[in-house]
Formats: sequence, C-alpha cells, structure tokens
Amino acid sequence: MKEKYHRVLPTNELFFDRWEKAKYLNAGEGTTIYDTSIIMGDVKIGKYVWIGPYTLLEGSNAALSIGNHVSIDAGVMIYTHDSTKFYVSGGKNAFEKGNVSIGDNTVIGSMSMISCGVAIGRHCVIGAHSFVNCSIPDYSIAAGIPAKIIGKVVMDKEGNVHFVYSEKNDREEKRHECTDN
Repeated sequence: MKEKYHRVLPTNELFFDRWEKAKYLNAGEGTTIYDTSIIMGDVKIGKYVWIGPYTLLEGSNAALSIGNHVSIDAGVMIYTHDSTKFYVSGGKNAFEKGNVSIGDNTVIGSMSMISCGVAIGRHCVIGAHSFVNCSIPDYSIAAGIPAKIIGKVVMDKEGNVHFVYSEKNDREEKRHECTDN
C-alpha cells in the first residue's frame, strides 16, 4: 500500500476492501466505505458515495438516507437519536428520534456531527467540526457549533461551482438561523 499509493493505513484497512464493504451493505454503485466505519440500523447509501475512515452512521432509531455523489469525510458522526434529555432528566424524558437525510452532491466535513431529525439539502457543504442540529436548505454552505449558513453554492451554466460567502454585516433575513431544534 505504501509503495503503490504512498499511504499507510490501519492494518485492518489492508485486509478489507472498501468497495466490497459497500456492496455488502447494499450501497449504490461506485460507493466506498472504510472498514473503520460503523454502520448501524436502517441506513440507505446512494451511488458514488465516499464514506471516510472512523465514521459512525447510526440508523438504529430512525431512517438515515444518503444521496448520490456524497462525501462523508473522516470522523463524521450521524445520529437518528439524541439521549441527552433522557440522561439529564434521570430517565424521565424519552430519547429524541428522527430521520436524517443528506441530499445529492453534498460534502459533510471532517469531524462534523449531524443530529437526529435533520435534512441536509442537495449541493451543500458542511464545514469541518460542525454540529448540525437543524435542517439546511439546498445550495447552502453551513459551519459552526451549532451550524449556521455562512454562504451558498452557485453553479454557472457550464456546471462550474463557486462558493459565495455571506458578508459579516448581512441583514438578519439573509442569514439562516436554526429554529427547529
């Protein structure tokens, strides 16, 4: 691996094929899933998806749907449940549960966390280390803890992608604030 690809990976990645794992999990054509990724429950994965190392895709409590041409970068965690209120209340509050969907042509940056009940649109970019606890519309760039929309994805007639970031002093109605969680 080092000589052929100039990579040194955890030993298990040398023994298990990323494309075979994706096929075993009924993911779409051209999808790869690193062996260090944990996939649990009802998880649907589209075509040409890259699921990086050390990711957690939890669909045990509701459905998790990932579109086509999506990059789930290293260390991303996606949950269809949230047990915080259960533990803080001493078990009096139930686990929160909700479907999660990620639209086509979207990138989820490294070490980000997607919370239950969130829908991320098509052609979106979620910045690294973000906590997404509300839905993000199509063609958005979102980042932060919690994630907020900081820009938009613009595609020209030729299909070239441009990232347009919001001005620091934008009027409030131009910014997307999470209100659904």
